[in-house]
Amino acid sequence: MDKFAFVFPGQGTQFLQMGKSFYDNYDISKKTFEEASDTSGIDIADICFNGTMSSINDFTNMQLTILTAEIAIFRAYMSDYGIYPQFSVGHSIGEYAALVSTGAVTFTDAIKIMLKRGELVDQVIEKDNGHMAIIEKSNIDLIEESIMEANAKDSVFISCFNSNSQYALSGFNEKLDAVEQLLLDKESIVSPLFSSPPMHSPLMNDICMEFLEYINTFEFYPFKFPIISNYTGMPLSDPSKIAKNLTYHLVHPVQFSNAVHLFEKYGVTRTIEMSPKLLLSEFIKEDHSEIEAYCYGLINDRQSLERLFKSDTNFVKDMPNFIGRCLSILVATENNNKNTNEYKEVIKIYGKLRDQYQTMNKNNSYLHQDQQSEILMLLIKALKIKKLHPKLIKNCVKSLLDETNNFYNFSHVFNTL
Repeated sequence: MDKFAFVFPGQGTQFLQMGKSFYDNYDISKKTFEEASDTSGIDIADICFNGTMSSINDFTNMQLTILTAEIAIFRAYMSDYGIYPQFSVGHSIGEYAALVSTGAVTFTDAIKIMLKRGELVDQVIEKDNGHMAIIEKSNIDLIEESIMEANAKDSVFISCFNSNSQYALSGFNEKLDAVEQLLLDKESIVSPLFSSPPMHSPLMNDICMEFLEYINTFEFYPFKFPIISNYTGMPLSDPSKIAKNLTYHLVHPVQFSNAVHLFEKYGVTRTIEMSPKLLLSEFIKEDHSEIEAYCYGLINDRQSLERLFKSDTNFVKDMPNFIGRCLSILVATENNNKNTNEYKEVIKIYGKLRDQYQTMNKNNSYLHQDQQSEILMLLIKALKIKKLHPKLIKNCVKSLLDETNNFYNFSHVFNTL
């Protein structure tokens, strides 16, 4: 199978009715909206499907609705195929969705962090001393030249590197207005975002410490695959660096162009945008026409991906299988129990799961939820006999439930670990 990457866009993704078809057609997507609403205390589905442009563009609502819609679409993909990529990259708000997709941050925790981020950013919005602007048909030299001409070096900053011809600027209102005019005079296309705070720039410094302290209260988990960090433009797979990364993300530019350049280095040939509409794919096509870009929110692209996946002889083999993943976990985890008599029970459990797996494949049958529950409890029993550290057992179970889209069915089991 070709190497591919997930991409998750940020601001600009939102529109009324986004995610509705997934909410209506995938139970896992509907539950995602419900989880977001239960966690935030805000009816996310109502804002997306019955709200107004004003309500969906409110900064906190915008963050929550984008994150929710993208994870609802990602989980629909996992339900359809369940095959992980080589990388995941998010743009601004999308980085939180990317972290959820890789398993490092739970969706519930991402919602809570987004709420805090919105609360803190609202403090910056209330000051009303800065905004953002999208600059198109331009280049780095032209933008830096205009910043210098406006004497705005310490007041206006490049906040997003989107493609070779599109950037975002953040800065103090009057200085940014002056830079915008200079760029207009030089035939760039300028779209001021007066309602948007000056994200990804030093103007956000005042809220960083409180945000970092808040993020540090959460537990993060092993990455199933790396993300490419907005802050560094490089792969990230260390959970201990998540809090710092998301905090620096507020005051440093989004390095999306660098992320896409890495795709070529690591052999990524296709991207799947986990979004209700095409956005980042346009940037990818602009800079790297050889990369095939798809958007899972678009039905035509989903149909194209179905043909692509099913034409690959490794497709069925790569799809996650609940009992198969349990067997893999049992084999891959170390045994810390020196008591051979006790360990015989692990061998017995493995044999039982293996026989059930072979029978299931032979009969082309599927496991019912009660069967999955029994298998999960056997897995946990075996891991405890092997005397794995409780945190490692929890990580193994989380990985299993994430990969097989079973976290809602067995959240009560996970929460007791």
